[in-house]
Amino acid sequence: MTRMGLMSIQFTSLIAEAIGLPADAFDRFFDVSQQHKLKIVKYPDLDELGVEGGAQGVGPHKDSMLTSYLLQASHHRGLQVQNNEGEWIDCPPIDGTFVVAIGQGMEALTKGVCQSTTHRVLSPPRGTGARFSIPFFQGVSYDATFESMDVPESVQNLRKEILLRRGAKKDDIEFTFKTGQWDHLGTATLYNRIKSHPDVGEKWYPKILASIREQQASQGQASEIPASLKEAEAGIKVQ
Repeated sequence: MTRMGLMSIQFTSLIAEAIGLPADAFDRFFDVSQQHKLKIVKYPDLDELGVEGGAQGVGPHKDSMLTSYLLQASHHRGLQVQNNEGEWIDCPPIDGTFVVAIGQGMEALTKGVCQSTTHRVLSPPRGTGARFSIPFFQGVSYDATFESMDVPESVQNLRKEILLRRGAKKDDIEFTFKTGQWDHLGTATLYNRIKSHPDVGEKWYPKILASIREQQASQGQASEIPASLKEAEAGIKVQ
């Protein structure tokens, strides 16, 4: 985890340079001894799950912070990424590589230049055995203030040109980290986690979950939460 932490911070410095910012532009969002998160995940195949028909290992979601790194530790397909047209594209495992996802925090801080990655995981087909993966989530200081980077206007204009050519992304997931809505990155992260895990929110954060539902209902998104709850009740992990 220490090595991955150093690599992730180096990678974000390269992202900064790629969009015309100083290499240390993101440093102020990290603690001196930054905490990161790593998980070892098993996705049982449909036989082991004991369910009829298909099942979804992890529902569509966007990671919260700046970057995430996934080691696909077995040769199963299952990871999919949503493209600009809203289609789900397979992301097959390649030995010796990480899959890198951009988080919502990175998109918000860069004024949309670095677009967050919508992704999901499908359970392995029957008889193929369990799929294993090891995701590493780059941490940031939860006390860091929520502010946009001074991305050069030329880079922002390039982003606008791409949007004009491709159109707005057809996305299954609502964007949480809206600039101006939050005071600290930690607040936005908590909100995103409760929204993505409504069963946990019901138990530990019922008042915040109620406010999320009210906001989504006012924005015409009331159908999203019941769908997530339905998946959670079926034993599906919604990330």
